[in-house]
Amino acid sequence: MTDLAIYPRAASAGVLRVWLGVFDADALPNKIDWKLDGTTVLANVIKPMGPAHSHNARTFTGVFEFINEAAIAEEKRVGVTVSGGVKLERQVRAVPARITSDDWMRILLSSCYHQYEDRSGLTSLTYDNIPAAERPDLTLLMGDQVYLDLPTLKNFPDNEAKLARKFEAAYGTNWTASNGLTKILASAPSISCPDDHEYWNNFPHISPIIQNSWKEASRKRWRAAADQLFDAFQVPTPLSRGENLEIDIDPFSIIILDQRTQRQTDRTTTLGSNGLKQLEAWVDRLIREQKFGAVVTGQSLLDKPVGEFAGKVADWMLPNYEDYEAVVRALSKLADAGRTVLLLTGDVHWGRITKIRQAGRTRFIEIICSPTSLVTTIGADQKKQLGAGFRKFFLGEETRWPRHSKAPDAEAYFAPQVFGKIYKTETIYKHQGDQLATLALRKAANTMEAKVTYREIHETPQPAREIHLGLLRSGI
Repeated sequence: MTDLAIYPRAASAGVLRVWLGVFDADALPNKIDWKLDGTTVLANVIKPMGPAHSHNARTFTGVFEFINEAAIAEEKRVGVTVSGGVKLERQVRAVPARITSDDWMRILLSSCYHQYEDRSGLTSLTYDNIPAAERPDLTLLMGDQVYLDLPTLKNFPDNEAKLARKFEAAYGTNWTASNGLTKILASAPSISCPDDHEYWNNFPHISPIIQNSWKEASRKRWRAAADQLFDAFQVPTPLSRGENLEIDIDPFSIIILDQRTQRQTDRTTTLGSNGLKQLEAWVDRLIREQKFGAVVTGQSLLDKPVGEFAGKVADWMLPNYEDYEAVVRALSKLADAGRTVLLLTGDVHWGRITKIRQAGRTRFIEIICSPTSLVTTIGADQKKQLGAGFRKFFLGEETRWPRHSKAPDAEAYFAPQVFGKIYKTETIYKHQGDQLATLALRKAANTMEAKVTYREIHETPQPAREIHLGLLRSGI
């Protein structure tokens, strides 16, 4: 039976953008009718409806916009009818135009979602339990929204069509199942930042645990299939894969860096061909317009480079690539102009907040939220659970998160291979376990106040933890 999904997507102020998915359909819909609050309207086609991949897909997706409608900033009831009479309505809203002093503007942070480990739907339940007054205005999906390379050690078919259909099913589950990402996707306009599991572990490099990555021809087939599904479900339309996306909520601006889909195997660059120039232009614009900035990355900019063995067996880190220096130097230019820069990321399977200071002044604040649902790691999980069992039996210790690692302190200095010991770090909070976080901002005189709230995704969650970050620096 054909199923529909409508999810709001992030766009500039005054624009209501939605992603439409048609699932389990025999053919591309030949007619789509839209309504806003019950009134028939025409939608601007940003990405025409098309198959999720080129191998007899049964999922079709597109992106549409409504512009200059009355009270577009308020919640609207969007209705769609596709050929065959299948209908769906959903309440959606646009991204706020500005941050005010009257209330907090909230950004939901999520990364690393393994749906198989969320079969009881705890992610959706956790979102439902967020008080209505604290629901997000924007959602940042910071990488690994799907795990296309699981289960680990499985020898997948070395056939692009079969891979595409497998990936289509994985996305379909995460995007439509009640025990998937549906509540998060529907919660507020969202933006996706890709990381390696949108492809395979340590993409685009060879992975010892992914047999399909061992040969160049096999990697090309897997990549071609994964590219198509990422374009269909996650690419921040109207941009193309590899481009960075900027979202302004005055006086705040967010840039989402795609450092994964165009990453080079020779470790020269992580960004697309125009990515660094765009980042530098964004920095110059924020200095000129006196805005505050946040940068979203799939991996932490505070990571240290790893050695050849770790990089080839596990993961290469951002400092292992030649363009890392140019990226952090661009961001330091913004920080040195007196505007505190927020660094938002996931990837590492623990949460942490780190302040980065120069001469006692906070120049950067890194906020990590990971995972939403911890991926299964064969061997390591069993070892950790066995250890937790021993501690309970012999010491009477209850381990709340037996499979989850505890966050380490950040490295003592930010990018010491670039800046030396200029930027000193201070870890101010750590969070263990499956989690969602909300970054909240509001104006305070000529600056902004910020806080982060972490929420456990657990059958018996502990109270939410609110960490006040104070006032962001607004001048030299």
